[in-house]
Amino acid sequence: MTHWKNITLNLTGSNLEEISDILMELEVLSVTIRDKRKPEDSNWFHENKRPISLHNDTHEIVLLVNEKYPTKKLLNDVSTLLELPKDPEYSEKIFKDKDWILHTQNQFKEIHISERMRVIPPWKQADKFKGISITIDPGKGFGTGSHPTTQLCLQWLDRYLKNDDSFLDYGAGSGILSIAAMALGAKDAVGIEIDTHAIQNAKHNSELNSFKIPYYNDNTKILNHSFDIVCANILSNVLIDLSNELRSFTRKKLILSGILLDQIDKVIKVFSDWIELKHFSEKEGWVLLYGELES
Repeated sequence: MTHWKNITLNLTGSNLEEISDILMELEVLSVTIRDKRKPEDSNWFHENKRPISLHNDTHEIVLLVNEKYPTKKLLNDVSTLLELPKDPEYSEKIFKDKDWILHTQNQFKEIHISERMRVIPPWKQADKFKGISITIDPGKGFGTGSHPTTQLCLQWLDRYLKNDDSFLDYGAGSGILSIAAMALGAKDAVGIEIDTHAIQNAKHNSELNSFKIPYYNDNTKILNHSFDIVCANILSNVLIDLSNELRSFTRKKLILSGILLDQIDKVIKVFSDWIELKHFSEKEGWVLLYGELES
């Protein structure tokens, strides 16, 4: 059986995004930038109009090669390409080959959101489920339904979205929330997402669910529009930056998630000049805040 090895590099003080592009010139199967932090400490999203900083303090580069590829040669090649004074520090992990398609499918299984809603992968076989099935193909967009923040938003929509509501998903990721809104009866839905790879994933997922939801790379296409429900499932520091933008798009209701328990007061205070937000629900330390504008 074929074996592979991951070589994790310690490149202190480096811009890992630029370096990963350079290292693609090596005889490697893949170059991956991996977050070293706990999930609750990670900024999964680009901050508003600012890219994520991919630095060795928070991330690391992992090179995938065949087990027979000499590690010493690989390190020498890295040093040469990056013009380093010496070979970088590293760690090495060897593992067996596997059926990667089957492995991926085993990582994403059916997720029940409520009695009438579930999230399934496209390879899920037809069964007798009578409710709403949202099909999501895992990709580069955040949101397969497994994370607590996504589940909080889906549960809110399942309970409170009304037929003919218009819906804006700000930070759409995989498109799961806008797709769910349409499946629940929204008259239209729009997604805003600055990650172009995620947009492609969201469009693909929209088509899997027989919808044609528009996803835009910025908000210029909707500047003169407002929506009955605006949802932003983004980390709290980004939500704070977006307060004024979300205000301009909110006609009736605003739901915010991606907020930890100790961040509630700060977020509520920032938004208090235009909407009264309340602690609506929580799951595994994450919170959904909800507010409604007066008629």
